[in-house]
Amino acid sequence: MQEHIEIETKYEVSPDFELPDLTDLAPGGIDSAKHQLVATYFDTEEMRLAARRITLRRRTGGPDAGWHLKIPWGPDAKREFHAPLGKHSRRVPARLARLVDSAARGAPLVPTARISTDRTEYALIGSPDEPLALLADDAVSGEVLVGAEDEATTRSCAWREVEIELASSGTRKLQRRIGKQLVDAGATPSESGSKLLFVLGDRVPPPIPRPDGGSAGDVVLRYLWDQVQRLLDYDPRVRLDEEDAIHQMRVSTRRIRTVLQVFPSIIDREATRPIADELRWLAGVLGTARDLEVLRARCAARLAELPERAAGQEVTDAWLSVLDDQRRGAHSRIVRELSRTRYFSLLDDLDRLRGDPPLTEKALREAPAILRSDVKRACRRMNAAHERAIAASDAETRVTAWHDVRKAAKRARYAATLAQPVLGKPAHRIRAWATELQEILGDHQDGVALKTYLNENAQSLAPARATGRDATLVTLGALVGSEVTAGRALIDQAERTWETGPDPKQLLGGG
Repeated sequence: MQEHIEIETKYEVSPDFELPDLTDLAPGGIDSAKHQLVATYFDTEEMRLAARRITLRRRTGGPDAGWHLKIPWGPDAKREFHAPLGKHSRRVPARLARLVDSAARGAPLVPTARISTDRTEYALIGSPDEPLALLADDAVSGEVLVGAEDEATTRSCAWREVEIELASSGTRKLQRRIGKQLVDAGATPSESGSKLLFVLGDRVPPPIPRPDGGSAGDVVLRYLWDQVQRLLDYDPRVRLDEEDAIHQMRVSTRRIRTVLQVFPSIIDREATRPIADELRWLAGVLGTARDLEVLRARCAARLAELPERAAGQEVTDAWLSVLDDQRRGAHSRIVRELSRTRYFSLLDDLDRLRGDPPLTEKALREAPAILRSDVKRACRRMNAAHERAIAASDAETRVTAWHDVRKAAKRARYAATLAQPVLGKPAHRIRAWATELQEILGDHQDGVALKTYLNENAQSLAPARATGRDATLVTLGALVGSEVTAGRALIDQAERTWETGPDPKQLLGGG
């Protein structure tokens, strides 16, 4: 499966539009070619992919005939995936279908539109002989399909448009310069931005609007809206196993849970408890692979810190390979869970939550007083957790208690982040303090996890043969010892950070 990032802009033009002379923007010249393209688009019957601005098509003609999947990838770019045409014109390649699971949610992918294009391409070449941009002048006709391809159409249309797509050596500045010349010649930026959306028209469900008001409910729902969108955006990245994607998707699940649990003055906590429980499940699904990522990185770092490796390079590399294998297995389990009904049901619930949230009466009030109260509540929970930690009488209880401080600090951090646009500097200071505390205690917890892993797996990690086994066990012991020493220092650092932190009561007022 091939892929690339697509950065393009479209312009509507009249049938008699004349392209401007762009030779001054192409020092290496302009190459032209003509193609006849026919694309059949696939979606659910409810147009769920189109609603997310995802396009999936099977196109014949041109140099890149095959299956094309385009997924939004940032504010003004799409990531495009290609697969060969194959023998089956109506069977979506499984590897592409998996990438749209969070949009389709188990519904069949069927033909929804057919678009034919007579295209004249102009490739703008730089110097020396570098592709800068591709300008496509398209005469387009499209039809909406009802069910199967051979049934009657319910809408057909024809139009002309011009598209600019940046090539590998092109720049956004060049794209803007080409666009300006097109506009000066009479073109107008496309309102739909997509041939498919133009053809489908009002058949595409409107997106869930992002709140833009100033009430307490609007502030909280904006943050909620953003985090749900972030979770959806990271879904295909997790399936592709991109670096840090699992971690970022897991963060979004926790932030959404924070909204549902820390702001009961605004969102009915009882009504959303089932969603919060399912988000906890999803975080757990993602957690095993993420924990193994952290273990692997920490183990490698600790090995590098040892003055001399008691175990040989071959043995220590084998340890890391074991973690790599376990992590790959955990990722495979994630992909399976993200393609099951339970996950799809959670996404449906999150959509309903964004569109019709169970707000309280206080949600309609002005934001400062309501958010201040809820952030203070999160800080009180953090304070209570800290008191339990310093009162712990044994090592095991102390470790658990400090882990609870970390979790409470994370919730306070997220709450302050949400409230910062309204509460300003007081929320910023609480956020910075809670973030620092969380990171220190997160480092401590990672060390606890590595110690536990090494202690539980020492015998299996050491080679069976006598040669090297004793040396390996010595190295394992050195790693555990370094974590014990680091752990004590991190708790001391956390205490200093706590003592030098702000007083939330003074910052936010009240008791």
